[in-house]
Amino acid sequence: MNAAGPRPPRSLGASRAGALVRWPWVAGAVLGLVGPACADDAGPRLIAVTPTSAPRNAMVTITGTRLCGPGGDCASAAGEVALGREPPMVRAIVTDYSDSVAQIVIPSLAPVGATVVIAIVNERSSNALAFEVLP
Repeated sequence: MNAAGPRPPRSLGASRAGALVRWPWVAGAVLGLVGPACADDAGPRLIAVTPTSAPRNAMVTITGTRLCGPGGDCASAAGEVALGREPPMVRAIVTDYSDSVAQIVIPSLAPVGATVVIAIVNERSSNALAFEVLP
């Protein structure tokens, strides 16, 4: 504020306005229109899959958080690990499971090639981690 009073609001200017037109997501961020996809829904979060590629019937370790739901109660959580982002997804064989680590076996029906690993707990899906099923 100065002696002449408050300043009038500044306009975005041509260069900033152009950026909003070229990249619509910038407009959403500037205007505060961030959608619920950015919110944490307390679902599972995957950190790593080791190894990042393996053949069918191989053992794979997944690390993450809230693999047993937000309360960490593995006894009452309903969960699974899937390979693939869209149907037909293939369910992995879970051999050991805790709130932070899951051991899975790549199913013999898993298609060979690049895919993703997703944990689903109490109807909430995790982020997807890249994985490759080897021949």
